[in-house]
Amino acid sequence: MTAGWRPTRRSLLHAGAVLAGGLSLPAAATAIPGGGPGHGFSPLGSVKYPPGFAHFDYVNPGAPKGGTLRLARIGTFDTVDTLVYPGRPPADVRLIYERLTVPSADETASHYGLLAQEIAVAEDFSELVYTLDPAARWHDGRPVTADDIVFTFETLKANGAPFYRQAFRVLTVEALGSDRVRFRNGRVGDREIVDTIATIPIHPGHVWQGGRPQRPSDLVGSGPYRVREAEATRRLVLERVPDAWAADHPVNTGRWNFDRLRFEYYRDADVALEAFLGDSYDLRTEGSPLRWARRYDSAAVETGAIRRAEVSPATTGTLHGIVFNLRRPVLADLRVRRALCLAYDFETVNRTLYFDGFQRFDSVFAGTDLAADGPPTAAEQAILKGGVVGDDGALPFDPDPFADGPQPGTRAGLVAASRLLDEVGLVVRDGVRIDPTTGTALTFGLVSPDPVYDGVLNWLGQAWQRLGVTVRREVSEPTAAGRRLLDKDFDLATLSWTPDRLPGTAERLLWHGDLVDMPRSYALSGIADPQLDWAIEALESARTKTALTGASRAFDRLFRHRMPMLPLFRANTVRLAWWDRFGLPDRETGAIAPSPIDRWWAA
Repeated sequence: MTAGWRPTRRSLLHAGAVLAGGLSLPAAATAIPGGGPGHGFSPLGSVKYPPGFAHFDYVNPGAPKGGTLRLARIGTFDTVDTLVYPGRPPADVRLIYERLTVPSADETASHYGLLAQEIAVAEDFSELVYTLDPAARWHDGRPVTADDIVFTFETLKANGAPFYRQAFRVLTVEALGSDRVRFRNGRVGDREIVDTIATIPIHPGHVWQGGRPQRPSDLVGSGPYRVREAEATRRLVLERVPDAWAADHPVNTGRWNFDRLRFEYYRDADVALEAFLGDSYDLRTEGSPLRWARRYDSAAVETGAIRRAEVSPATTGTLHGIVFNLRRPVLADLRVRRALCLAYDFETVNRTLYFDGFQRFDSVFAGTDLAADGPPTAAEQAILKGGVVGDDGALPFDPDPFADGPQPGTRAGLVAASRLLDEVGLVVRDGVRIDPTTGTALTFGLVSPDPVYDGVLNWLGQAWQRLGVTVRREVSEPTAAGRRLLDKDFDLATLSWTPDRLPGTAERLLWHGDLVDMPRSYALSGIADPQLDWAIEALESARTKTALTGASRAFDRLFRHRMPMLPLFRANTVRLAWWDRFGLPDRETGAIAPSPIDRWWAA
């Protein structure tokens, strides 16, 4: 996790967002729910790559090995222990561990075996059996066994980060001999279970059961890299393991091409940019449109020594917003949340602060066919069969909650916002809104650890001041802010959220009512809406593209109208700058987002 709180299914589980391609449903057949064991699995039916495939289509299988890739990370780390929480391990150290299965970047939801040679999934997703590849070995030569999978899973479930404890609480695991392991899933029908299990970096029980490794050199993995150097707060260096057991595995062919990966840690993004322009590291992903427009004015850019590219993958991108904590009585009133949303002018903010570098947050699934559009379809209505949606039993007619009134940020929008606050009883005295329950000025504390939001929060604070509402910025240090968020000790908080190509898990963890009262859950808003819950459950159980589309559009429509979050903007542009000394696959110039760390090579 980088600066800011950015939950995605994968960033929450192993701090790496998966940037993937378009929503396609290939026709080739292999394992499906309820079928026999297979080399691959998709909860939506067939997978693209057949048994014995040579490599993924989006890699260069002939990419040369060698060289060093130098990267920067913002933040710090204080441990290399990736099993036990609390602690801040470097996310990239997980590259030393392999996983049971690996997703492909050019399919919606397909996984292929890595440590697992075969996968068998029950029709209702209540049980999964993985048969391990007999060739799987740890770097010390010992075989990877079912006991290693059980050890890793049970340790993370009991002592891992809060997300693991929440995601795995419905799962149990047992070894079936030395080479087979069975997971039982208490959430019957959860078709994302394979993807959830795939996020687990499998650790060697024989190394960890005797106690936590004391030195980085004590770490033993089974993946493409081993730790060469780890200097807390400053540097992590990984070196490729040439004879790693899966070096030539189909899912790894053409990947992991650098002999060394060197990660330098910076506490400030501006300092990190200057270091990049000075050739202290090779490549950076730029998250700030402002820096992208104004700060890359070096001679190296002019001469072409530094190349720059903007890629818009066929994904939703990352959604940025301000979460309302509905546990606060005043924010539990939808009229108050609606009024605060009406004060926000995206077009002005995007133009004046971000050089039009972001897109409007007009759908949870914008840019894909999962986005709600126009009146609800019969498929959307059918998704919520058995649940009562709205006062009239119907989904909102238009997914835009402001379609029938003044638009946010306009003068009319501010007038409507003021009327809503008056209606709630939040009257104005001497230019200040008064909370009738306390008799004091209406003030919200806002937690935001990421400076990328500073400009928009300052702008929004001034807009809310015009309504008589005061915002007080609180806690900017990431660790303290994260603690406040998990303890639900805030009124408002910035959040960035990247919906997956196969949504469901992140939506449950963030927005489902079942997790509202769970200690240290990621249900930040505290929303507990039966209809929204029903849509999330439909997302999780969708087995076909039609069902997934209907559930996604129903969730999208309901989420926007329930307003647990003020939508700020959508970021669906990957801005990449690199010193021109690398090769990259042709497919990365299109819909598939770049992944330099595992697909590029030293030219």
